[in-house]
Amino acid sequence: MQNRKLILLDLDGTIIDHDNNEIPKTTISTIKKLQKNGHIVVIATGRAPSLFYGVDKQLNINTIVAANGRYVEHDGKVLLHDSMDKELVARFTEDMVRLGIDVGFSSVEDYVVNNKSTELPNMFSTNFHVPIPKINKDFYLNNDILQMVLFTTIDKVDYQRKAYPELEFNYSCQYGLDVNLKGGMKDIGLRVLSAHLNIPMEDTIAVGDGNNDISMIKAAHVGVAMGNARDELKDVADFVTDTCSNNGIEKIFKKLNLI
Repeated sequence: MQNRKLILLDLDGTIIDHDNNEIPKTTISTIKKLQKNGHIVVIATGRAPSLFYGVDKQLNINTIVAANGRYVEHDGKVLLHDSMDKELVARFTEDMVRLGIDVGFSSVEDYVVNNKSTELPNMFSTNFHVPIPKINKDFYLNNDILQMVLFTTIDKVDYQRKAYPELEFNYSCQYGLDVNLKGGMKDIGLRVLSAHLNIPMEDTIAVGDGNNDISMIKAAHVGVAMGNARDELKDVADFVTDTCSNNGIEKIFKKLNLI
């Protein structure tokens, strides 16, 4: 009998098909089979818990790595809640306001923006099929921020990278970038769960499609890139499976003899 595996699956573009905002039936059945076979399936996403909208319950998954590794929960128990330094968030936000760039904020319970000087915040939400965020200019002053979103394009963050070396900027979509503290991404959640569940790293598998999955793919014993993944991720993966819409999840776990 195979050892129990710790399997981390990204959400957007891995579990959820971007084209129709639905979870392929083969993905649902694959997750059920993996769970029935004793493996721990985890949603590992850049989204904060406030943006799950019941996907975890729909899939009967009770272990999550959210906000790019800054929030980890298993069976209702919070294992990690690593919020950003309030002074750093305030300094960064005020600087971006000066530059005319909007910023989004994710906490455990909310996702808001400080302003909508452009259409990018709304286009960002439309891209990920989540509700349009409300404007709350003081949210970052009064709440624990897990991560931020910078509403600009990847080619326009040279200033931010130099001015804020303690922050990491990762392409999320063409309308914005995830902003996190440096020092790891989803790999943080992977290691927290590995230790808590007493599942060795040799029995970990991670699947994703975006730049924010790179650290997780590299840290897991088996790293898998979806067929629709960005090239930067495919380059570091052990396997490249088919696309989300073409049963990529089912195909890779059949290949790995886990279902």
